[in-house]
Amino acid sequence: MGGIGKTEIASAIYEKLATHFSSRSIIINGQQEIERDGLDHVKRKYLSRLLDQQDIISSRLNFSFDPRLKRTKVFLVFDDVKDSDQFNALIGTRSNFGQGSRIIVTSRDKQVLKNSNVDEMYQVREMDFQDSLKLFCLNAFKQKEPIETYVSLTKEVLNYAKGVPLALKVLGLFLQGRTKEVWESELQKLKKIPNPKIFSMLKLSFDGLDDEQKDIFLDIACLCIGRFEKRIIHTLDCYGYSTRIGMDVLQDMCLIFIFEGRVWMHDLIQKMGHEIVRQQCVNNPEKRSRLWKSDDVYDVLKKDKGQGTDAIQSILLDVCHVKKVQLHAETFKKMYNLRMIEFYNSCRVQDDSNVTFHTFLNSLPNNLKFLRWDCFPQRSLPQEFCPDNLVTLDMHLSDLEQLWEKDKTLPNLKRLDLSYSKKMIGVPDLSLFPNIEEIILSGCVSLEQVYSSSFLHKLNWLCLDGCTSLKSLSIHSNILSRSTGLVALQGCNNLETILITDATDVVQLYNCFHSYGYFNCKSIFMFDDKMVTQTYFEGGYRIGDMDIEPNMFSIISELCWLDLSFCKSLTCLPAELLNLKFVTRLSLSGCLKLEELPEIEDTTENLKVLNLKNTAIKELPSSLHRLIGLEELDLQGCRKLKTIPSSIGNLSKLLKLDLTYCESLETFPSSIFKLKLTKLDFCGCSMLRTFPEIPCDIGELSSLTQISLRGTNIVNLPESMVHLSNLKSLDLRDCTSLECIPKLPPLRKWYQIHR
Repeated sequence: MGGIGKTEIASAIYEKLATHFSSRSIIINGQQEIERDGLDHVKRKYLSRLLDQQDIISSRLNFSFDPRLKRTKVFLVFDDVKDSDQFNALIGTRSNFGQGSRIIVTSRDKQVLKNSNVDEMYQVREMDFQDSLKLFCLNAFKQKEPIETYVSLTKEVLNYAKGVPLALKVLGLFLQGRTKEVWESELQKLKKIPNPKIFSMLKLSFDGLDDEQKDIFLDIACLCIGRFEKRIIHTLDCYGYSTRIGMDVLQDMCLIFIFEGRVWMHDLIQKMGHEIVRQQCVNNPEKRSRLWKSDDVYDVLKKDKGQGTDAIQSILLDVCHVKKVQLHAETFKKMYNLRMIEFYNSCRVQDDSNVTFHTFLNSLPNNLKFLRWDCFPQRSLPQEFCPDNLVTLDMHLSDLEQLWEKDKTLPNLKRLDLSYSKKMIGVPDLSLFPNIEEIILSGCVSLEQVYSSSFLHKLNWLCLDGCTSLKSLSIHSNILSRSTGLVALQGCNNLETILITDATDVVQLYNCFHSYGYFNCKSIFMFDDKMVTQTYFEGGYRIGDMDIEPNMFSIISELCWLDLSFCKSLTCLPAELLNLKFVTRLSLSGCLKLEELPEIEDTTENLKVLNLKNTAIKELPSSLHRLIGLEELDLQGCRKLKTIPSSIGNLSKLLKLDLTYCESLETFPSSIFKLKLTKLDFCGCSMLRTFPEIPCDIGELSSLTQISLRGTNIVNLPESMVHLSNLKSLDLRDCTSLECIPKLPPLRKWYQIHR
């Protein structure tokens, strides 16, 4: 990023350390010198300084011809190197310089330094508030603090500059000695047009991009800032870009950064991008490539028959905040190169659209690749629209009843989102979308059937949440066999028939979508046993109730996540369930009638997580120790659980054990101290009266840092508590029966006792 202070830092280091080297040289703004005078001139210039020789001949520009350099401890600073070839031409190899030599290189492109195998890299960050304030005030007021009457205006300037030294200097010098009225006027102007000096410096990084990278940058700056990285890649890939590679380049040049999965850029960088597009045609927004400001979009669309031109490639508009505008039937007719329309509704409510039509919209540009139109006001899309190039079609909250009056083939469509289109009564034959990957129809309350999704071999996400009228569904087992495959059916209360084609080892689709609303290829969720009345599996399986039969699990031998939460009628489990070869997570949470688990016949190391929260379990099987891979055991709220088998001490990998609110638990075995737990929590175990002795050699429990006995009926604590050498927190609140506290380990900083 230009203007961030790389040159100043490198220069300051040079001034401080140069005298420690027998030969030194610094080249400031090297790229400008190379473009003006050539690479050989720059090389001759710094070699002359190193060798203290003015008449360097061309042959001497090859380092290997001058052995003096190899005996010399040199200090070189090259500022603003453009690419690694340029770097190698300037420096050669490390062996060209004597021992102890140091070379500092600055560049706008991180990849230059990576390719040159530098020892250390430092990315210059924005200045913090205090340093920004000091730098600005030194330039604006010739002192380190603002004049009292300018404090508020100074904060506005700092907020605009966002810690970029160049902006702080330029604006400080410009505003120096000017009246408050001039400051206010300049700040208003900066909201629309960036300062020319700041713009020119920042634009140097943009100029170093190739054409595709420039387009990716401008699309992000104008249309996609703050969006999820994956969604941006999906959107821009629609245009045929190599988006992932392009974004990596932008990151290396500090033009964008990723934070919590979203793509951002410095405010000044974004304003630079906006200005580049504005300068395409300062006075006529219809002649610019991208429209994203509401006023510009409104001005272009509101006029009769539209004023768009073939220059427009993308239009972005928040329909929630724009003034009402009626479009002509041929508004988009002249926009031959329009590839993206995104009319989004930030209010996320279905209401009368602010964008309507005088008459039925006749056509859309056939070059469209991305079409999002929230609250679309018509009952269908124009029949004349040829969507062959369309990759994304998103009509969230629309008034659509159907996509087209006659079905169309969409050979390139990958994402279809018609969510909350409450009037949608039918979707096209989905086999006409051979490359579809995502179909989102959630909240389409009038939709009764989904046809031919069984032919979509690339489909990995089918969302039908809240389709309350949906009665039948056909899907291909492919979506269930992928680790990323998801089907969402939460709230499909009238779903009667699910047809799965090619289902040879799939039993995931029982009546199991009500609570979680989704499942994937290696998961079973079984909740409301009255939700689905019939489920068909092509190939001969038919299951019409929720009885769990032992042989059903042999069909799903590769299942890795089994979730039977809230099966309220479930009273017992087949032994086969705990012996499934690949199951790593088993949840029985909320199975209120489940009183016991079967004995575990074979030793298994695959099960990692066992969730028995809020079940009616009275005791755990004595063979629990055979779950040798178990890492988490959740028994929270098992109000009928009275004892824990001593075999629990053999679960050497157990890291988390939750026994809170086991109201009938009276004791626990001392073998529990063999575990690697960091926390023992018995909060709410109101019947717990005894705490077992802790052996002198407590093994792994030396890692124990927290014990909670809050709300228990504990009478005494053993003297052996002293062996818990790493204990930091002991919670004894509401232990009304506790008679005494023994000697405890030496007090530590975070040691707490609550009574």
